[in-house]
Amino acid sequence: MKQGPVTLLSVVEDADARFKLLMAEGESVAGSIMEIGNTNNFYRSPLGACGFVNAWNAQGPAHHCVVGVGHVAATLRKIAALMEIGFHQIC
Repeated sequence: MKQGPVTLLSVVEDADARFKLLMAEGESVAGSIMEIGNTNNFYRSPLGACGFVNAWNAQGPAHHCVVGVGHVAATLRKIAALMEIGFHQIC
C-alpha cells in the first residue's frame, strides 16, 4: 500500500438499528509486513494506538473496514448526508 494519508471506513449499525459511516483519517507508514496472504499495512493515528482502538471500538465497528488513499472525510460526510445515514469521525 502506498505510504501517506489514508482514510479508514466502516459501515456500522447504531443502537437504533440504523446504519452510519464510521471513519478515521491517519497515515500509512513503513513497517515489516506479514506475508499471510491478506492485504495489511502499518497505520499511524493522531490518537495513538490505544486511543484509536478505544475510540474506534466504542462505535461498534464491523470486523472489516476499507482503507482508501488520501483524507476524504468531507466527501464521506456529504455521502452520509445524501444517504440520510449517520456519520461519525473519530480522527
